[in-house]
Amino acid sequence: MTAAAHRFSAAYAHAFRTFLADESEASLRAAYELGRSAVSRELGLLDLAHAHHEALLAELVDAPEREDQRRITRAAAEFLLEAIAAYEMVRLGFVEAVEAVALERRQAAMLRQLSTLLADASLAAHGRSSIEEVLQLVVEQTRELTRAAWCMACAASGFGVASPAFAQSGSAPPALRDLPGEALTAVQVPTDSTDTGPVEASDGEGGLVAAPLTALDGEPMGVLVVAPEGERPFTDLDKALLVHIAQMTAAAVERSARYRPQGLRGSER
Repeated sequence: MTAAAHRFSAAYAHAFRTFLADESEASLRAAYELGRSAVSRELGLLDLAHAHHEALLAELVDAPEREDQRRITRAAAEFLLEAIAAYEMVRLGFVEAVEAVALERRQAAMLRQLSTLLADASLAAHGRSSIEEVLQLVVEQTRELTRAAWCMACAASGFGVASPAFAQSGSAPPALRDLPGEALTAVQVPTDSTDTGPVEASDGEGGLVAAPLTALDGEPMGVLVVAPEGERPFTDLDKALLVHIAQMTAAAVERSARYRPQGLRGSER
């Protein structure tokens, strides 16, 4: 047994003895604090169980009367349940916090990687096919970052081609399988607005959230859309990520359309 576990056992025995002398809510509070303390001391349930049984055994040895033994045993069960409840509550909260930090770090790393790829100057030299490749990369990364069931990106190519470039990842909601040609209107993104915030579609659209792709002059040029996985709603962080990725994507698409060599522009037509 570690030194921390020894100290915890001593504190547990003292608190349990105090509770036996006064079985009140105030003295039972000590069990709750012990459960929280076990997590902060990085002790496991086995350490907690050992401390409890040592304390219970010590009290039973000093209680030869059967009625006293029954009372002590019942009180011990109540004390232990309170300690375990606090231990589990704090431990689960700690695990969730660690997982959340790990997820945020992973998302930050993925965003940095995506930003580097979208800023690659070579993207401006390959025309419409380059934009389609960019959009495919974007939808795959966006779907993973937001944990979406489906992601779609649609952008005007700017190469004299009427139809927009399009990419998707995952399974599209049944009602939206023909979305590419009507992307802006289907998700209710106003084409005359310079707002770059996320737009939540109506309930009939399956909980979609969209972020417009907007050129530097404020002209709408496309849209980035995600659909949720099951009943899980998109969080504010998910929506912020969507907007950030949409802004990076719009910049990459516009750069590709504006700064290609003139000869390649003509060959696209």
